[in-house]
Amino acid sequence: MQKRSGFIVCLVIGLVLAFLLRQSLYLPAKEEKVMDGFKALLAQEDLTVAQVIAYVDKHIKEVSPAKAGQLVLGLEQVQKEKLSAWQRLYEDNTLQQKMAEVYQRNWALEDLTKAEDGTIRRVVEKTVANGYKVETAEGMFFPVIDYTLYRKYYKALAADLSAYFDLMAVESEKAPVKDAALMISWEEVLERAERQKRFIEGYSSSTQVELVRELLARYVAFALFGCNNTPLFSYETKEMDPEAKQAYLAYVTEETTGEFSQLIKDYLQVLNAYDYRLTAEVDAFRQQAVQAWKKSAQPPK
Repeated sequence: MQKRSGFIVCLVIGLVLAFLLRQSLYLPAKEEKVMDGFKALLAQEDLTVAQVIAYVDKHIKEVSPAKAGQLVLGLEQVQKEKLSAWQRLYEDNTLQQKMAEVYQRNWALEDLTKAEDGTIRRVVEKTVANGYKVETAEGMFFPVIDYTLYRKYYKALAADLSAYFDLMAVESEKAPVKDAALMISWEEVLERAERQKRFIEGYSSSTQVELVRELLARYVAFALFGCNNTPLFSYETKEMDPEAKQAYLAYVTEETTGEFSQLIKDYLQVLNAYDYRLTAEVDAFRQQAVQAWKKSAQPPK
């Protein structure tokens, strides 16, 4: 009986080892095939983003998180490269006029996908199929990358890439600025900047950290200046926007650390010294701060 039990145990162990050996040989070969196929796909002429999306959707679960990252970053790069061609497509005056008519009737960009006009509907459907979305600003319609597309890949990616694409999805879902005006609250300006700062600190070795630094540099400018049509200080009285003042004071009471948090604290100290008004001293502080952040966001030469 004992010999039989021992034989069964040895048999099970042998089968497990054989399975593991097979997997160790099979998976790398399969992964290599997927990556070779992806490389060949990207080399095709007249490649569409939709083709890349379809390939990534089909194969992302067959590779390691590191290789999945290469697939998804490759997709993002193709979207960036193809964006200018899509923008030129939308420059057609007739298309712009037709879209404006639909938008003015319904006041929702989503209605463009249901437009009665076949030309509009086909263009928008193709835009969406290629991972873009339609935005409007200054009376014009144009495509931008729809970063919410990448959410379906999060589980297959390393933590830093999931976090990066999540930051970009926030930007994609609600652009911070349109028509030279802030489209988000002062609280959200600070909240987004805080998330970007946490990414930089938490994933300092990530391939995406420089891109997030550039994004944070934009938010530093938003925080210190506002925008032309949403200035941090009144053009007439030079007083700080009261809602911004309340948001900034609340922000510094939280136990936040890091360069951005310290910048806002220092800014408020300067503002407090000048009764929260825009003065030459306040302007000098913010100009210098923005330039320093822009410089830090640039990759080393």
